[in-house]
Amino acid sequence: MTPNPKNSIASPAQEFHERGFLIIPGALSAEQLSRLNRAVDEDCERHGNQWVTFDESLIETPDVLSRTAEFDFTIENLRPLGILRSLIGELITFEEFEILIRNPTNKTQDLKAWHRDATRDYSRRMEIEYVSLVYYLTDVTENDHCLSIIPGSHYGLVDLKPAEVTPGTEFDVIGPAGTAVIFHGRSIHAGKLKPRSRQRRTLHIYYARADQPRYSEWTEIPPRLYQKADPRLPPLLYSKWNATQVFEGVGKKPRDLPPSMPVAEMIREVQRRANPVV
Repeated sequence: MTPNPKNSIASPAQEFHERGFLIIPGALSAEQLSRLNRAVDEDCERHGNQWVTFDESLIETPDVLSRTAEFDFTIENLRPLGILRSLIGELITFEEFEILIRNPTNKTQDLKAWHRDATRDYSRRMEIEYVSLVYYLTDVTENDHCLSIIPGSHYGLVDLKPAEVTPGTEFDVIGPAGTAVIFHGRSIHAGKLKPRSRQRRTLHIYYARADQPRYSEWTEIPPRLYQKADPRLPPLLYSKWNATQVFEGVGKKPRDLPPSMPVAEMIREVQRRANPVV
């Protein structure tokens, strides 16, 4: 699907309102990309047991911030954060950080298929109000796995059900390493798999408002972040580090599991319960 011509969009806010997403070319420099990819490699090597394998094509880790500060600057990157502040307001707060690696695969459909974030309950779609920032750490061409979004499905097409998406109406986010995309969590989206794809690496960062329950508690917010005093940052950016109200959805940890259980183990247990061995 071809994006709207640039001259048809009055502002980033209007584009986001109409389409549900914005693409930011060159959001990360070559030096930053090299640093981030090294950090991914090091974490995979040192903390491989904290990465969760969903299937042959997808592994991820949602709690890397508790192990290293190497990714902190991507949350605070002033260019994307400035856009996010204009969309969400000064109550903007950080929610979650995760790294996804999509490997070459013969599969043709991602295990999540088309979906909205936070909750899979269609009747609760209007409760989804957070915004995602995704960085591409590797080049993504037409032949590579990519993020695919249904334009307008956050608002104008908000009554569209994921299972009723018509092929060809999606927008595939293609771009070189360093590209970022900001999209509404209510937008229907999916990871589109390509048979000739190289490995694709992405960082996923979620933001919402401080006056809302926390949307996800899979990522621990460490003291070095919530104790930070930086006048360049929104004042409540890390205010949910000890939030007790959590949105009832996919980001809430099972309350019958011990809080001390490592996040990766807890996610594996959630997977086991969702797909019991018969």
